[in-house]
Amino acid sequence: MSTMAILQDVDKCMRCNGCVVSCKRTWKMKALNPGIHKTAPDQRVIIKSQKRVDMGPFMRYTCWHCTNPPCTKRCPFGAINKMANGAVAIDPEKCTPGGTNAAGVQCVQQCQIDCGRGGYPKIGVGSDLYTTSKAWKCTLCYGRAGIGESLIPEYGPALPTKATTGEISLVAEKAHQPSCVFTCPAKAMNWDTKENILTYINTASNGYISAQGDGSMYWASRKYLLIAPKADPFVEDHVSPLMSSLVSGPFAKAALVPTLLAGGLVAVIARRQRIANEMGEV
Repeated sequence: MSTMAILQDVDKCMRCNGCVVSCKRTWKMKALNPGIHKTAPDQRVIIKSQKRVDMGPFMRYTCWHCTNPPCTKRCPFGAINKMANGAVAIDPEKCTPGGTNAAGVQCVQQCQIDCGRGGYPKIGVGSDLYTTSKAWKCTLCYGRAGIGESLIPEYGPALPTKATTGEISLVAEKAHQPSCVFTCPAKAMNWDTKENILTYINTASNGYISAQGDGSMYWASRKYLLIAPKADPFVEDHVSPLMSSLVSGPFAKAALVPTLLAGGLVAVIARRQRIANEMGEV
């Protein structure tokens, strides 16, 4: 089975949230809360702006499906596994946040703690099918693709296909695109083998000036220098750009010197106090 991947062409994304809604419906997640765009148990995928005031470029925040995923290593219940097609999938039936396995190892949300990339999984009551907390994240729609997979009856039949006969005969996994790719009206996401995705990104004639990604998730742009979408997107794509804008603005330039002087004075006083404490002075 081929290792599959998703490429988001960031320049095409309009943040229509079609992929978000489609994902929620496909996996029976809780209804979308309009105006809320943040990583959460009921959001397997979200679209966020890399710049302040939501002016784009709009990037997909989701699990990276790492080549060597750290989230799979310490799950006490073996609920997270790396699948043959590259997907990192969670079995909600096995996932028991806060529980203790037969060996006495307790779940303390190891999967979320160990994730160093997408900021996933997120743990909580995120699905209409489960009333208790579970770990949720993108699974590349594993379990509903219908190609060499055991379908999950609770979620419904296999997903439809847009692949041509030639593509199906060449790579069977291309026949069933993940829900987000299938429904994107701007064609901003591509589903292909990881090898083909990397070749496409690195082909000079395609004109990409910036690319990020690993595992089975990649982002590329012909216009912008991209920042890898990981950790907490609220901080990364709102607070950080806002601070950058403030520092580079005209008001900030006028206030920068006295601010730095004041900060330096505070640092000197704090250091003198620390040295005095270490020497036992009052």
